[in-house]
Amino acid sequence: MREDMFKVIVERPRSGRSRASKSKLRYDKCEERSRVSGHRLVMESGGYTKHLNENLAPLKRYLHKQLGRRWDDVFSEICAHLDTGSTVKMHVREHLEDFVLSKVRRDKDGTLWATGRWGAPEKLVESWTALYVDPEDGVVKETRKLCQNLGVPFRRSRWRYKYWGGPKKQLPLHKLSATTWHIQLKGIWYFIELSAVPLGQWGYCVSDEGVYETIVNGTWRDQKEWSLICKKQLSTKTLKALNLQNSYSCQEETYYG
Repeated sequence: MREDMFKVIVERPRSGRSRASKSKLRYDKCEERSRVSGHRLVMESGGYTKHLNENLAPLKRYLHKQLGRRWDDVFSEICAHLDTGSTVKMHVREHLEDFVLSKVRRDKDGTLWATGRWGAPEKLVESWTALYVDPEDGVVKETRKLCQNLGVPFRRSRWRYKYWGGPKKQLPLHKLSATTWHIQLKGIWYFIELSAVPLGQWGYCVSDEGVYETIVNGTWRDQKEWSLICKKQLSTKTLKALNLQNSYSCQEETYYG
């Protein structure tokens, strides 16, 4: 571990310092009361307090580079630079359990169980944490590879597949330029030309999927900056040259053009 790791990790200033309320009575918003307890002050302005804002990316990169090493050696190296003499250093050490599951055990059935930061045991294959310590040899290993060996998808991958739609679907369109396309509608291939580069609400270029949905749903008529100016079915000769083929049985899209 680099010697200045502590400075790199805590290089950010504490967040919320500009909104944190003053604890002295002369800054009290209630003019009628003569004193205010610490508990009441926290209740009234608990959402506007300062909190730590560490840059934990260097620590995460360091831990991922320790694959194959014994966790005892890695932890000893970390403790040499993040000792217990500083509250901030101790707080950073608490984040180790967010990146490495060091409390792992194997039950009688051979299933690996891990105890996370909050003390609740869970199956290792159900964990979000990317690294774990093998209870057999004490070596830092990757949770994703363990899931691959067991034939179970890693939880992060399952979350990405669920909430981001998994692998992108191959859309029947070919982009020729910023304003011209070959798009298949109801199984028929067409040449589509737009009046201008399609831009979204905030001035960004509309994605290929966005253009396809706009053409299929007919919502291009609602666009103010651009519109569809040409829609022409491709000839048999052009289809052959482009290695494309019409599918007259395709009825998936609903086109209102």
